[in-house]
Amino acid sequence: MQAEMERSIQLAGLRNDPTAPIIRTLTASLGLQWRLHNQAVRYFRDASDRLDQQLADTIRQGDAALQARRLGIVEGLMPELTRLIAAAVRTWNRSITVTTALTFGGFAVALAFGVGLAGYGAGWQAGHSAAQTATGALVDAIHQAAPGAETAMVDMVRANNVAEAWAKCQNTAATDKDGRRVCEMAMWVDPQGQPKR
Repeated sequence: MQAEMERSIQLAGLRNDPTAPIIRTLTASLGLQWRLHNQAVRYFRDASDRLDQQLADTIRQGDAALQARRLGIVEGLMPELTRLIAAAVRTWNRSITVTTALTFGGFAVALAFGVGLAGYGAGWQAGHSAAQTATGALVDAIHQAAPGAETAMVDMVRANNVAEAWAKCQNTAATDKDGRRVCEMAMWVDPQGQPKR
């Protein structure tokens, strides 16, 4: 448009015309507006690029913080899980030994003793293997958890019957828009709030 107006001034011979300065000012204004438009577009693109970079940096920092917290959670849960699994193995071993001893008499008592020892060894080994497997799975899960998950997990295990709450949750689960199952799980916040069993 600016070039067209300059050409019109030359063709019309508006050199000494009083409107010529106004037309020239108008053409200069058009050129300035075009430069301002281009500059605004560049500013917008630069700001958009900076925001994208800041978002990527924030996500990377958040991932690093999560990884650090996961390691701490694993260390806090290991003693509690080991104690619970050892208690379960002792209970299972006692029930097998008593049942076997009452079933057989006389000569079978010696045999039952041997079987009881073998059962104890197998049970201990199975419990030990199960404890290692469960501990490994828990360690991996806690490594993937959010910051504060270690403390939250220990408090949750101490205040709730987690197996019962999880079973209820699975029975009432629904599927979300991404195809993952989701449920609401009522959890006690502190051990004093639990009902007597």
